[in-house]
Amino acid sequence: MTAATITTAADVARIMASHRNETTGTTPVQHDDVPGFWNRREVLAHILEFARARRAGPWAVLAVVLARAVASVEPNVMLPPIIGGPVSLNLFAALVGPSGGGKGAAEGAARNAVRFADHTGTDNDAETFTLGSGEGLARTYRPNGNGSDATNEDRSQWRSRALFTVAEVDTLAALGSRTGATLLPELRKLYSGETIGFQNASKVTRCVIPAHEYRACLIVGVQPAKAAPLIHDADGGTPQRFVWLPVDDPDAPDTAPTEPPTLDVKAPKWGSEPVHLEVPDVARNSIDAHRLAVLRGEPVDPLDGHRMLSRLKVAAALSILDGRSIVNAEDWDLAGVIMAKSDRTRAGIEHTLTEHTRRSNRARAEMDGERAVIVDDVKAAGEYARVRKQVLARLGRRPEGVPRGELGRAIKAELRVHVDDVLDDLVSEGVATTQPMPRSVLYILSS
Repeated sequence: MTAATITTAADVARIMASHRNETTGTTPVQHDDVPGFWNRREVLAHILEFARARRAGPWAVLAVVLARAVASVEPNVMLPPIIGGPVSLNLFAALVGPSGGGKGAAEGAARNAVRFADHTGTDNDAETFTLGSGEGLARTYRPNGNGSDATNEDRSQWRSRALFTVAEVDTLAALGSRTGATLLPELRKLYSGETIGFQNASKVTRCVIPAHEYRACLIVGVQPAKAAPLIHDADGGTPQRFVWLPVDDPDAPDTAPTEPPTLDVKAPKWGSEPVHLEVPDVARNSIDAHRLAVLRGEPVDPLDGHRMLSRLKVAAALSILDGRSIVNAEDWDLAGVIMAKSDRTRAGIEHTLTEHTRRSNRARAEMDGERAVIVDDVKAAGEYARVRKQVLARLGRRPEGVPRGELGRAIKAELRVHVDDVLDDLVSEGVATTQPMPRSVLYILSS
């Protein structure tokens, strides 16, 4: 199938189900074949072995290594303009697991598993920063702002690359929920490499970073039960912008393997001019088919475009990890494996959130039910007390006794339901006695 014959949503589905239509004919990776995935490349086998030697989750370690791979490349290296304009390589990764489950271990193992160097062999890791405000993102690259009067000394402190990390997703949610917060909108721009910062009137505070003049990768630790701020922003495409990978390793061996030496990855000589990476036709065709279906109003999810873009970014990261400047069909295929793992991980989070909501609703309903019972009991107790008081008062005024019927008629209609209980209790307590009458029972207050 060629791009010219991709005309319907069904074609899109066929392409997304079979990622190797136009490859060199190698056997496609099965998305559930984890051993097959890790053995496809030496660097992947190395990451798996290193992660297990350090007792870290291999998928989480891979996510951090891919983010570091992208962060090691200057922002002039971009994806080609398949849809619209060129797109930044900027990559977002979510490391999913319980608190203390292994995000820190994955980051530590990833830093030691692979060393990134430029074409001269010099260490080329990007600096790591925590997140703050939306304004702070731009300041990461231009600490002293970039007003027109920025001096050479100011410019000497500018940077073009940064790796951002957030230990817990609720920290990100808290930062984004502050009054007037600009963090989350700026992060969405960050993913695409759009212009960030704020054009303030004062030259001192002005800080604007033009599109494709900065490299940014983001790593967020995500506890499933606290992932709602990211997961529930699906309408804005936020979940599709992340690669979701787990921090656990269910198949971890009983005995940790011997730690392999650090693997050196040397980047190609990119140069300083804009570079659009070469990508395989299968990726172009898939992305083009999806966009065509969206334009024609066919029944496809427009936000799948974000997911496909994330897949292409992962494919590019895999090519960088392999020391290449061309993204090939195998990169695209392996990226499909990673995105399939990401989809399953994200689905697990959504299930956790659904169950959490269900349990919360059930608990709330039970509390409401208990509250209603208590209210009814209190109401009934108050009505009983009123009836008892009235009955005792009437019996006290009639030493000769009061017929049962008269006692009932003396009570308001809505309270008469309690009369029998009150009279039975008074008799059983010895407060009152009864005496038969021709047509009723005479209740007499005991002396």
